[in-house]
Amino acid sequence: MLEPPTLTARSLGALTAFEAFFSRARVGVIGIAFGLAAVFGLLEPASPWRLWTLAGAAGFALGIMVFEALSERGRPGLTPGRIGLRVASVFAIHTGIIVATGGLESPALPLYIPVAVVLAIALGRRRWLLPIIGLIALVLLGLLALRLTGAPLTVPAFLRSSPAPPPDALHLVTIAAVILLIATVGGGIGLLLRGHLDRAARAEAEARAEVLAALRTQNRELGELSGRLAHELKNPLAAITGLSALVARKLEPGSREAEQMGVMMGEVKRLGGILDAFLNLSRPTEGLSMATVPPATLVADVARLYEATAASRGVTLQVEAEPCPPLRCDARKLRQVLVNLVENALNAMGGPGRLVLGAAPSAEGVRLTVRDDGPGLPQGPRARLFEAGVTTRPEGNGLGLTVARAIAHQHGGRLTLDDAPGGGAIATLDLPLSPPTEETP
Repeated sequence: MLEPPTLTARSLGALTAFEAFFSRARVGVIGIAFGLAAVFGLLEPASPWRLWTLAGAAGFALGIMVFEALSERGRPGLTPGRIGLRVASVFAIHTGIIVATGGLESPALPLYIPVAVVLAIALGRRRWLLPIIGLIALVLLGLLALRLTGAPLTVPAFLRSSPAPPPDALHLVTIAAVILLIATVGGGIGLLLRGHLDRAARAEAEARAEVLAALRTQNRELGELSGRLAHELKNPLAAITGLSALVARKLEPGSREAEQMGVMMGEVKRLGGILDAFLNLSRPTEGLSMATVPPATLVADVARLYEATAASRGVTLQVEAEPCPPLRCDARKLRQVLVNLVENALNAMGGPGRLVLGAAPSAEGVRLTVRDDGPGLPQGPRARLFEAGVTTRPEGNGLGLTVARAIAHQHGGRLTLDDAPGGGAIATLDLPLSPPTEETP
């Protein structure tokens, strides 16, 4: 049994241009075949088999194109199956043209050579190329047998410049052998080109993997450093906060000094919030504490945390949880993501409204959503909302969504923000049922 050919990512990319060219060329060849059929119908009425041979081959190729378009809809790109279908259609057209224009005497006989070369480059496996060479050999042998048994496989009269005696058997055998030899050599050259392409792709992939590994290590070290730095700064900041509170008690209420101390304490509190955000930003680099959790439990827990806050702002907080398969995840981190999203939604709404936390199964696993009916996403920075430091609130630090997206990526998922249908905004967290790599710190 033949193994499917291995198409590396780089090979597929390099063959994209070939795919587009191949598609256009195939449509052109089908048109040529139908055009030749019409010409034969007019100029060779005594040989209707030529017309029907061409029309049948072109119709077969057209049927394959329609089948391919229906079965591959929404799945662009080269695959072994798609390559096989396209080669079958082109091989059928070429064979039809060759048979109709004279068999082994046909001027179109060399068309089999590019078929072998293109197949070798596209499939990249000798074991897949050999059956094609064998098929070409079988067709050539069949054409030779038909010609030697007296079948009228001759060049049409309107294509011959002058009458010529029919070639003998040795001449026909030589033509078939030369075409088969050139097709085989061309296929070998195609395999060499494909091998060079795959080696270059593997070398580039290895180099890219090394760079990514170095970047991951660097990011992890920077995350750990920022976490340690933020943790060390929180201790003296706590001392400043306590001493400031003691000093504030000794100041006369309403005095200028008391007002200045209040401003300072507010700034100290804001600095503490920034340090907490930096700590959260470093935590996604930590390992995952895996557990099996129902998605409905995650959204319900976060909803309970914000019931009082939402009610105090006149916001109706609802949970819409459909039956979902359980998640293998770090529940604490996913709750943190939902908390950040709910905080953003409440702040964006700025007043009464409706906030819905949802959980539903999806093609990837589970989809968690936070939807509000506020003013929607801001027009200015919406493309940069996940960047660290970007915020639309004067008191915000711009790290909440950065942390949330990092946690989503660590779970093998993705976090997106969009305008909700009917107004407002919706945050969507798509998660697989289990992260790609489970970790336990």
